[in-house]
Amino acid sequence: MPTVLVIDDDDLIRKMISTMLKKSGFTVMEAENGNKGMELLKGNIKPDLVITDILMPDKEGLETISEIRALMPTIKIIAISGGGKKQDMTFLNLAKQVGAERVLQKPFRPSELLNIISEIYDN
Repeated sequence: MPTVLVIDDDDLIRKMISTMLKKSGFTVMEAENGNKGMELLKGNIKPDLVITDILMPDKEGLETISEIRALMPTIKIIAISGGGKKQDMTFLNLAKQVGAERVLQKPFRPSELLNIISEIYDN
């Protein structure tokens, strides 16, 4: 099973995703923002997949995705977002343009995320 890095500033969402992935057999690392996520990526453990929120403090998701692509061009990336207060999903379209394989709008069902992960690894 792939190792997954989950980057999300919302503790509840990050923990929900991590718990669901662990129950499905994945090894999971967590980061509360893009800066912490990049620190982990530059460390010893290299994940196979990154799931990152777009709207976060310190370093938002689009910048994080761009940095990940420059550092690790082959890593798989799924971008997630609720669109903020205005529910603007433009961020998810931009995430694809900067390097996310897939995007997923919050809220989502765990099965939706697992299906996307399966699709990424089946291709």
